[in-house]
Amino acid sequence: MTADRNRSETVFYGWKLVAALSVILFFTAGGGFYVFPVFIESYQKEFGWSMTQISVGAAIFALVMGFSNPLVGNLFERFTVRKTMLVAGLLTVATTLVLASLTALWMLYAAMVVMGFAVTATTILPAQTVVTNWFDKLRSRAMGFTMLGIGLGGFLLPPFNELMIRLIGWRLTWVVAAGVMAAIVIPLIAVFVRSTPADLGLLPDGTSESESHDGESNQIARGLSVKAAIHTQTFWVLASVFTLQLFGVSILNFHFVPFAIQEAGFGSQPAAFFYGLTVGWSIVGRLLFGWLGDRWSPTALMAVTLLMMTLGVTVLEVLIVHLGLREANLLWLYSAPFGAGLGGHAVLLPVVTSRCFGALHFSKIMGLIMAGFAIGVLLGIPVAGWIFDSTGSYELALILAGSALLIAAVLMTTVRADRHRADFATA
Repeated sequence: MTADRNRSETVFYGWKLVAALSVILFFTAGGGFYVFPVFIESYQKEFGWSMTQISVGAAIFALVMGFSNPLVGNLFERFTVRKTMLVAGLLTVATTLVLASLTALWMLYAAMVVMGFAVTATTILPAQTVVTNWFDKLRSRAMGFTMLGIGLGGFLLPPFNELMIRLIGWRLTWVVAAGVMAAIVIPLIAVFVRSTPADLGLLPDGTSESESHDGESNQIARGLSVKAAIHTQTFWVLASVFTLQLFGVSILNFHFVPFAIQEAGFGSQPAAFFYGLTVGWSIVGRLLFGWLGDRWSPTALMAVTLLMMTLGVTVLEVLIVHLGLREANLLWLYSAPFGAGLGGHAVLLPVVTSRCFGALHFSKIMGLIMAGFAIGVLLGIPVAGWIFDSTGSYELALILAGSALLIAAVLMTTVRADRHRADFATA
C-alpha cells in the first residue's frame, strides 16, 4: 500500500514539504535571527538606549530560545510539529505587534521572552526534525534546500527592512512583518507541515519497502534513547561545539552592523548590505555542503565550516581593526568565508546529530544540544556590547569570537558519526 502510494506521487511529498519549510524559514528564521540589528540605530535615536541595554534584550531572547529547545522538542513528540508551530506562529504575530508599539525598555525585554519561545518553535528545530523524519539517504541534500530559506531571508530581509524603516518608520515596519507572518507563514504551516511520512502513508526518501535499509521498513525509527545519548562523549562534544559556535556567530550577527557603522565608519547602507551579503553567502554554503554531506564525512565537513568562519572573523580583526583599513570592499573577504561556513554548519549539525544518535528521539536530543544557544548567545552578545561600551572598539570581541570558532573546529575532529550505531534500538 505504502509502496503504491509512493509510486503514485508525481513528486515525493517530502520535497513539497522541503519547499514549504524553506519559505517558512525565510520569514521566521530570516526575520527572527537577522532583522533585529537593523532596528538598533532607531532605538538608540528614539529612546537613547545604550548598546549594552539593547544587547541585554537580545540576550534575553537567546536565553529563552536556547532553554526552550528541549521543551519544544518534547512538545513535538506530544502534540506534533504542525500544532506546535501553529501556536508559536500566532504568538509571533502578537509579539511583533508589541515590538511595533514599544515605549519603554521593559516592553522590549518582555517581548523578547515570548519571541524566544515562538522563534524556537517555528524555525530550526522543527525544520530539522521534519527533514530528519522524511529523509534518510538524501537527508543532507534535503536539509540544505530547507535551510536555504534562512540564507535567502537573512540576505534579503535586513536591507529590505532598512529601506522600509527609512520610508515608513520602524514601527510600521514591524506591523508589516506581523501581517506577512499572518498571511503567508501560518497558512503554509497549516497546509503543508506533517511530522512524519507515515502520517500520509509514505516512506522516507519516497522509497518502497523493498528499497529500505537492511530489509527493514523505513517507517521504523531507530536510535539511542535520550538517557543513553547524554551519557556519551559525542553528545557533550557536539553540545560544546554548538555553544562555542553560537558564541562566535552571535557576536558577528548582532554587532556587525554597529561595528561597521560606529567603528569602521562605513555608514548604514553599506553596513546593511554586507550584513545581508554575509548571510547571502550562506546560501552557497547550504547548497554546497548539503550536496557534499551525502557524499563525504559530515563531521570533517563541519570542521571545515568552522575554520571558514574563523577566517572571516580574522579578516575583520586584522584588516579593519588592527591595520585600520577603511575600504568597504574589504568586507567581501569577510562575508564570503564566514557566510558560506555559517550556511554549511547549519545544514551539517542536524545531519551529524542524526547519524550519531539516530532518528528515534531526534527532536529531544537535538533540543538538548541546542540549549547551548542560550549560553553561547547570552555570553556573546552582551559581552561584546560591554567591550565596545568600555573600550570604544570591538577588537577584543572579535578575538574572542575567532578563538571560540577555532576551538570548536578542533573539537569536531574528535567526533565519529557511526560510533554508537550498534546500540541503536527501536521504540
